[in-house]
Amino acid sequence: MRTVLLSLLMLSAPIAAHAQSAATPSAETADPALLAKAQPIAAIILPNGTMEKMMGPMMQKMIGPMMDSMTKMPIREFLKMGGLDPEQVENLGDGTIEEMMAIIDPNFRKRMDVIVNNMMPAMGRFMGRYEPDMREGMAEAFAYRYNASELEQISGFLRTPTGAKFGAGFMELAADPHYIARMQKIMPEMMQAMPEIMKSSAAELAKLPKPRTYDDLTKAERDRLAALFKADAKKAH
Repeated sequence: MRTVLLSLLMLSAPIAAHAQSAATPSAETADPALLAKAQPIAAIILPNGTMEKMMGPMMQKMIGPMMDSMTKMPIREFLKMGGLDPEQVENLGDGTIEEMMAIIDPNFRKRMDVIVNNMMPAMGRFMGRYEPDMREGMAEAFAYRYNASELEQISGFLRTPTGAKFGAGFMELAADPHYIARMQKIMPEMMQAMPEIMKSSAAELAKLPKPRTYDDLTKAERDRLAALFKADAKKAH
């Protein structure tokens, strides 16, 4: 399941939620005149049904090859990525996730296919409900980044046959098989590089206090924790 989730996260269009600082322009700062020019642009770039199309049939065609690529990697590479000392796992051999799951769960691939074939269309339908909000957010971003003249030039291009074709298919580029094929090629190398990448934050993380265990909590903190989950504090330990 973790492999599937990683694949979906890698492939899905990035949608990041972040805290908004005082210096960051909010939706209210968009100039109404610029916003009016930006909204038609967003409507062309994100037409109705885009998310369902991207997260449904298009994504389903690509996750299979991505899964194949990842499950054929040696298990030791996943363990390294998880933060284990490379020297501790180097002697594990070349056994792959695929070989391991063939023993543990012979129906692993069928199970993953069921999950992907049902989850991705459902996710697409869910995201489709929020396309109006996404379009408005995109328009606000354009209104902040471009001036009136630039927005008019962009809009003019999108009104041409070539511009209309480019705009309507722009969002789908992230799920294009040509692009994904290139991404698949770097996946094994990225997995192998992950331990080294993670080291970049290891020194700073080591300076932070370790997370507390349940035994480290005061009674008041245990009670608050139990209340959050509506659990019996006496049974929580």
